Amino acid sequence: MEKNKKIAEVAVLKETFASATSAVVIEFKGLVVGKDTAFRKSIRESKAQYRVSKNTLLRLAVKDTSFEALGGSFKGSSAIATTKDDVIALAKAVNGFLKDNPAATFKAGVMDGKLIDAKQLQVLADLPSREVLISKLLFLMQYPISGLAVVLDGVRKQKAGE
Repeated sequence: MEKNKKIAEVAVLKETFASATSAVVIEFKGLVVGKDTAFRKSIRESKAQYRVSKNTLLRLAVKDTSFEALGGSFKGSSAIATTKDDVIALAKAVNGFLKDNPAATFKAGVMDGKLIDAKQLQVLADLPSREVLISKLLFLMQYPISGLAVVLDGVRKQKAGE
């Protein structure tokens, strides 16, 4: 790779890391193209990005960012998935891919500024989606109000009956 291309690649990677809140590094040794394509599609559906690049360029790109802790994991064949939106969707996509493809392995991850391991990735993947969590929160916020309305209606009916 010529020097100008390397500089351009590092600039693209730096921009990706600057706009991301979470990233996961995966080793994909021996991965079939069809499975990689399916993984890329699932990553796009989770509104995340997936990139394969040279380890030295990845190490340069994470320098002086919140993802600097990932620098030591860029050895062997590395791919990185990043997101700025839904951390849980990214964790679900990566976890599903790792389950279906024993040739791929989890190396490291940073979620919302914290270094995570494979167990923590699994925990995040097992969480309900963002939409489900929001709907549960809204239900819990409405529940006391609807309970109060039922009680007040019961009191009203009781007073009317007397």
